[in-house]
Amino acid sequence: MGHIITFMIRFALEFTMDDTDTKALDVLVIGAGFSGICCGIKLLEKGTSNFRIVEKSPGIGGTWWDNTYPGAACDVPSHLYCYSFEPNPNWSRIYSPGREIQQYAEHCVDKYGVRPYIEHGREVVGLRLDQAAGIWTAVFGDGGELQAHHVINGGGGLHQPSWPDIPGRDEFTGISMHTARWNHDVDYAGKNIAVIGSAASAIQVVPEVAKTAASVTIFQRTPNYIAPRNDRDFTKTEKLLFTRLPWLGRLYRWFIFMRLELVLFPITRQGSWYGRRAAKRIMRYARKTVDDKSLHEHLKPDYALGCKRILVSDDLYKTLNRDNVDMVTTAIEGIEKSGIRTRDGVLREVDILVYATGYDIEAHMRSINVVGVAGRHLQEEWTSGPEAFNGCCMSGYPNYYMVTGPNTGVGTTSVVFMIEQEVGYILQLIEKAGRNQLMSVRPETQAAYNADIHAALSGSVWASGCKSWYRRPDGKITTLYPNNAREFRRQLQYVNMDDFEVNGVRK
Repeated sequence: MGHIITFMIRFALEFTMDDTDTKALDVLVIGAGFSGICCGIKLLEKGTSNFRIVEKSPGIGGTWWDNTYPGAACDVPSHLYCYSFEPNPNWSRIYSPGREIQQYAEHCVDKYGVRPYIEHGREVVGLRLDQAAGIWTAVFGDGGELQAHHVINGGGGLHQPSWPDIPGRDEFTGISMHTARWNHDVDYAGKNIAVIGSAASAIQVVPEVAKTAASVTIFQRTPNYIAPRNDRDFTKTEKLLFTRLPWLGRLYRWFIFMRLELVLFPITRQGSWYGRRAAKRIMRYARKTVDDKSLHEHLKPDYALGCKRILVSDDLYKTLNRDNVDMVTTAIEGIEKSGIRTRDGVLREVDILVYATGYDIEAHMRSINVVGVAGRHLQEEWTSGPEAFNGCCMSGYPNYYMVTGPNTGVGTTSVVFMIEQEVGYILQLIEKAGRNQLMSVRPETQAAYNADIHAALSGSVWASGCKSWYRRPDGKITTLYPNNAREFRRQLQYVNMDDFEVNGVRK
């Protein structure tokens, strides 16, 4: 029955919108991850149905569609890593695995009737504004075009692989893959595996592949602070209580939110006493868990806790105690046909090479050629780093918005929380502009906002000197929001029209 209803809705959409290549949509949403899905749900709630969600992948879920490596899981507790309006009382664990999160996204798409509005296999490569008509034209990779009064870029930053610049990377004759492009056809049981990288994805994949691999060698460049996750299954009783007493789930979510606000966020300040105390506790945990005392010094970071992403794992340190697992801290000289050679001259031959080297975190901001007012190119204006107002609006690019734009990244709360705030704010802007107006943030407003953001960031632990994906090579931090989640919610609660320029367009 559900399939019949979906077909009827899609048929109705195609019948009434079969001229969408010439008739402008009210809203075009790019991406069918958590941002795009939230946009679709909230647009339908407001009675807007003349929209499309275009997604380059064959499935939904964004990060959780692309990242399917063994052990993939979220480092935010499940009850906070979901929409506030759609709690899930049946999460299997405190930190649910990636596949379960992707299934949650599927559930939301179907429950709220968003699926008929999603078109897969459509990658937006360009956006150009017809200022007189007030219309954006989206150009797809296959040459197709689609027009819309408003465009919401809901792309995320955790899917485009970042490949290390290591000599000989193309020389390896074995099997190689990035964690963000995991090859499930490969059987790694009984194989010798090398993992380059020791951060977020590495600490999840290594314990899993080590269970059946002949050997796993981790090549660590920089040690990380790895706190215990304290993960576990939810009991049947707990899930039953969350189902029958929804207020209990809301209370639990609030508790997680406030714990991160009051306990974790203070660590982001430079010179934090609590940060120093927490760092000592984490290192005690490492020394207590790892049997090989010669590794202890190699596990100790030389930077303040929080300068790089704080990691959580219950089993990485225990995995280092396995006979088939080795950690190499000597720098890599190059990659050869049969394996990896380090600067001490040692060649370690392996069958499979796994790159756990993270993501191009700004790719979703740069991958689309955006041409705005008077032929301005956003990519050219962002050569010294992306910037926006409230993380979503760019001066000179009216009616174009980003959900997880510059300085919206977080390390102390859930990105889903941030997405909900941004989507609510963007839909207010769309409602105020309507079909016949272009709204653009004033340049002086954007400049003042970014001055404040970077002044606040200068006092954060992220600016304390370590090398991380948080900071560009010039030291500018364009990814993270410097304040707490409650401040972000307050900041995006209402639109101040004094911050925007409004121009009428030809009807």
